[in-house]
Amino acid sequence: SAIREKLHNCFGKRACLWQLKVADAFLQNDCDIICIAGTGMGKTLAFWSPL
Repeated sequence: SAIREKLHNCFGKRACLWQLKVADAFLQNDCDIICIAGTGMGKTLAFWSPL
């Protein structure tokens, strides 16, 4: 996807499917987002990606 490619180019990391879903929900701006993931799973990347 375009988001996955941009993340890889910008941060040098490949996003997981759940990270892409969080980023997509954030970009749609039509709902609150709750993200539950363990330490080191990439929550920050998911929320930085739409910026």
